[in-house]
Amino acid sequence: MKFKNDILLGIGLIVLSFILPLFSVGSDLGSFVTSTSTVFAVVAGFFIADAMSNYLRLQTLIAQEDGALTAIANDTEMISGNQTADVYKAIDEYMIAQLNSRTLNHIYLTDKEVERIEIAIDNLKIKPEDSVIFDHILTARELITTCRQEIALAAKKSLTPGHWAILTMLALVVTITVLAMRDGSFLMGLVSALMIVGTQAVLVLLREVDNNYFLEMKLTYESPREVFHSVKQHPFYPYFPEPGYQKPDASGFYRLGKKEGGYELIDVSKIKSIYLNK
Repeated sequence: MKFKNDILLGIGLIVLSFILPLFSVGSDLGSFVTSTSTVFAVVAGFFIADAMSNYLRLQTLIAQEDGALTAIANDTEMISGNQTADVYKAIDEYMIAQLNSRTLNHIYLTDKEVERIEIAIDNLKIKPEDSVIFDHILTARELITTCRQEIALAAKKSLTPGHWAILTMLALVVTITVLAMRDGSFLMGLVSALMIVGTQAVLVLLREVDNNYFLEMKLTYESPREVFHSVKQHPFYPYFPEPGYQKPDASGFYRLGKKEGGYELIDVSKIKSIYLNK
């Protein structure tokens, strides 16, 4: 469970609010709590806005790249002579390599697979009547190159260790001042616990947005399905995702990667596996 440690820390903070002895940090406690909370909110909000801008841009780039791959597959099918095999295989291998990389910042890990797509496109035998379609394919290939260059930048983390040090220091100050406002009653202890856990939740949210975790869960296993469908392949899932992300296509099949390489074809209707080798 990915958030197990965060949940345990949150529980510990809640318990701390009730068992820690009462203390004071000054007579004007209300103003102190307000000022520290405001500073934390402003700084955290700035970093969240910065991370979200990359998040949204990365989401657009991934959708554009997948759309371009789908367009290449569909346009290749329209070219005379049924030359889809090599292009389809190259696109399929590229998508599998992306998913097996376990990160959206896969650009430098999939250079060979992109080269195979380019070679497969260059090897297409074009007739005069296919020139317009081939132009569309080349335009889509250029879009993939552009998207990959931008993904390499957008997928990087925005926050440095220095940023995290500032946020951690501010979170500690907020925690101390919130704990100081307790008066021994259950209600104030509960309010303090919720405020501290809320501060922790902001840091967890910022970390996961900056690490692209939410986007990986949103797009990594959904968006590629259309690409696999366009190249006449069953959807592929790497060996490490949670079972909930593994969904078959309309025929009831999906491909599940194996840790040692290759994949197995899962027939959901018959509950059996057929092992395949690349």
